[in-house]
Amino acid sequence: MKNTEDKGRITFAKLEKDSVPLLLELQEEAFAVLDDPDLLRRNTFETLEVCFNEKSLVLGAYVDGEIAGFGILYYAGKDSENLAYSLDGCDDVENYVNVKLTIVRPAFRGQGLQRLLIDKLVEYAQKEGFKGALATVSPKNNYSSNNLTKCGFEAVATLVKYGGMKRILFYKKLD
Repeated sequence: MKNTEDKGRITFAKLEKDSVPLLLELQEEAFAVLDDPDLLRRNTFETLEVCFNEKSLVLGAYVDGEIAGFGILYYAGKDSENLAYSLDGCDDVENYVNVKLTIVRPAFRGQGLQRLLIDKLVEYAQKEGFKGALATVSPKNNYSSNNLTKCGFEAVATLVKYGGMKRILFYKKLD
């Protein structure tokens, strides 16, 4: 961890590649309490590992020093994972980033951590000069959809992604 920012009881810290096992552990905690596994995309070690590139940000949220969740802002460049390919008329996909994943541990839900993580990721993307941020959410995941909307994202399309899963594409223009 480095680049820690203090918000009272809540702190944020940039995570490094050696935290992938921890991210997988937190992901499995989230899956363990899901009523419907289609609400979340299960990421592999390799899928998470590539998120630690120079233009991406993996951010941990801590409450009183304990990891409470994490968020990933992923720069996919021209890779097929770049959600900007799904935007109508987008010919400069390298100027967009994905809010790939935000997970809050069950014990810490209801404290606004997902919104705080999304806001921090977007703030970073703006500082880095990206034109827009995108995310996908299951149509059944009202909590995440509402949080993205509260963070200024707009639902712009419905897609079939990740091996046949229906997803809503959210977009936020960055200034």
